[in-house]
Amino acid sequence: PVDRPPESCVRCGDDDDHANLLLCEGCGRYEHTYCNVPPLRVVPEHDWYCDACRSTRRTDGLDEAVRALPVSVRARFAEICFAQGGSSFGWWPAVIYDPALTVGSARRLALKHLGRRHLVY
Repeated sequence: PVDRPPESCVRCGDDDDHANLLLCEGCGRYEHTYCNVPPLRVVPEHDWYCDACRSTRRTDGLDEAVRALPVSVRARFAEICFAQGGSSFGWWPAVIYDPALTVGSARRLALKHLGRRHLVY
């Protein structure tokens, strides 16, 4: 195997043309827009996921479960609040995050605890 820089495209192996190099928000792999299958004409304005991570996101059910939450719950995403981790930890600022934005093992935790108060450190 050839040693490649970590920022190199997984399809062509080149570490160049960074303006057209996509970063998968799920696994951190890089891919040029023109190496993508099918090729992309421009860098997407939204988060980009490689084929493997898109497949996982479609099958784990979290996105659908989040959409099924009441509007009153979803309206609080990105709200700053205070959280207490236990009697010896006190209170600190925290954010209510949108679980659909999580990746990897955090998605499994989000699905398991969806709709309940659960601190993620």
